[in-house]
Amino acid sequence: MRKDIIVVGAGRVGRRVVESLDSDRQRIAVVEPNADTCQQLSTKHKRVIQGDGTAPETMDRAGLADADVVAALTDDTEINLAVCEMAREHAPDARTVLRIARDGERDYGYRSFVDSTVYPAAAGASVAVEQITSE
Repeated sequence: MRKDIIVVGAGRVGRRVVESLDSDRQRIAVVEPNADTCQQLSTKHKRVIQGDGTAPETMDRAGLADADVVAALTDDTEINLAVCEMAREHAPDARTVLRIARDGERDYGYRSFVDSTVYPAAAGASVAVEQITSE
């Protein structure tokens, strides 16, 4: 079964996620406000929407009502929280993934509209420790 995935934010993290997802197995929509980034992504991906991921009309164009997963991956935690909250309201069965940007924001993951959190700095540190301590 194909999953409908919306990725909001195509910066460092979001772009890598989109490039790693298998478009043959998932329908991926990318929401990004930057026109140049959208142009670059549209050469490889079919559903690139230029717009504000916190705007209901933008998320409607991305297919929010049918989404299985909404990944809010901008570098702004507040925007990501707003995206996840909207997803919970408009697509209550969709799984939400929240990127947090700074230390001290991990508690946001416990809000009722966030299913999973991603903290790139902590993930990078874990990989670095593993590489440093492995033999």
